[in-house]
Amino acid sequence: MIGRSTGRNSPPAGRRQHGPLHGYAPGCWEPRRLEKAKDGCVIEVVRAIVLGLVQGLTEFVPISSSGHLVLLPFLLRWPEPSLAFNVAMHFGTFGAVILYFRAELLATAKGVLGLDRSPDGLLYRRLGLYLVLGSIPVAVVGLALEDSIEQVFASPLAAALLLLGTATLLVVGERIRDQRVAEGERIEASGGRPASHDEPGAERQAAAGGSAAEGTGNRPRLPSGADPSDPVGITLQGLTWKQALQIGIFQCLALLPGMSRSGATITAGVLTGLTREAATRFSFLLSLPALIGAGALSAGDLAELGAYSGPAIAAGVVASFISGYLAIRFLVALVARDRLTVFARYCVAASAVGVIGVYLID
Repeated sequence: MIGRSTGRNSPPAGRRQHGPLHGYAPGCWEPRRLEKAKDGCVIEVVRAIVLGLVQGLTEFVPISSSGHLVLLPFLLRWPEPSLAFNVAMHFGTFGAVILYFRAELLATAKGVLGLDRSPDGLLYRRLGLYLVLGSIPVAVVGLALEDSIEQVFASPLAAALLLLGTATLLVVGERIRDQRVAEGERIEASGGRPASHDEPGAERQAAAGGSAAEGTGNRPRLPSGADPSDPVGITLQGLTWKQALQIGIFQCLALLPGMSRSGATITAGVLTGLTREAATRFSFLLSLPALIGAGALSAGDLAELGAYSGPAIAAGVVASFISGYLAIRFLVALVARDRLTVFARYCVAASAVGVIGVYLID
């Protein structure tokens, strides 16, 4: 989910509140009571680390970070993370995207600013503009409807049921890709050559896996996400503004807890004709404007730490950064060789566990 938390941030009676002194929780970090509260503080930090790991993994693996951050504390009877906690976890995943795509982001910045006017620079410039275009729909919808969406859908049961929506998207995307690949194989079998939908004159990468081919001089060409098993699929070099906008519209689904942002945008990319890897790369890059927007809108809430102290939140941020970076590496490598239906099956199982847990606990 993009943006604000589920809106259920008022701790119930009896839950520990946080005092104004440095934002730390009374009874946990005050020196005169430190020994007595030591065990409780360790548990708090461990919980924050677990939630940070979950946030980092599920932000990029298409199984919905928002759904897991709603369901996990509910099922385990943990204190509910505050808005400040959720926003802080996004800082960790934001850093993971920056680190993994640092070369592409630097080249994109040079292209957008006009510092690189080579053919490669123009490709990066276009990519940067498409990232902005793809971010407009979720910004508009989020500002207009997010509070209303949270009031209706921000519950563990809704999050569990919406995981089925994520599963459906992933299955549909794979079936559409299968049809496209089968059509390309049919054309090849008849002696023809599948037509590439890439931009005329744009070189395609020779191998899957996203390794950059050589561009002008020794500078890296835009990793295009070419897929030899999907020769008809479009790479990032052939991405159009209409496709970027359509992917951005699908990103609005991530405002619903339980709907995966990466799942929605990757599926949208495949539906519009992109290869699975190209769709995945664009999806991850598209997360940056969304994370920036979410942080900007929620910056004023960072002073209200809620059920987790400052040190615990810091530990969670580190955990989300590490797990987010590993999740990006894992998924970029996976989509080059395997299907996403395994995540659809996981979402169905997680949905069932969530629904059963809601009824057993309530």
